[in-house]
Amino acid sequence: MAHRRASRLSVLVTAVLTAAVFGVVVLITGFLACGVSGCSGGGFGPSFAPAQAQVGLVAAGLSLVPLALVCLSGRRLWRLVGGPAAFVGGAVLAMVLLDLGPDGCPTGQSRAEAGAGAFAPGSSTCSGDPDALPPPAAP
Repeated sequence: MAHRRASRLSVLVTAVLTAAVFGVVVLITGFLACGVSGCSGGGFGPSFAPAQAQVGLVAAGLSLVPLALVCLSGRRLWRLVGGPAAFVGGAVLAMVLLDLGPDGCPTGQSRAEAGAGAFAPGSSTCSGDPDALPPPAAP
């Protein structure tokens, strides 16, 4: 059985589109992770949404899968390995670029429950305070 490889043009077009989609997903994930002012909190102050940031990390990983599949076309076994590897690699790359941990919080902070004085008491947020409330238990 002959292996059919993707043309250079299709790989190039897929690479450009993948880079654009990955860039947009990383920008949106960065906004979701820390809000308008960024994780430093300048201006309006930080606004953490770790659950939404985790969804963004998954989307960043998924955005690289098509490129891996096009580059590995005609190689069934390599595609079975390349797709998941691109997914994990994309999520890790987004975490490194945004300085986020796997919990969706910036490095050095952990998930916590917003206190009674917060805008949305009881919601999931991030905190660098070691005495912060633990994150809400999963149902």
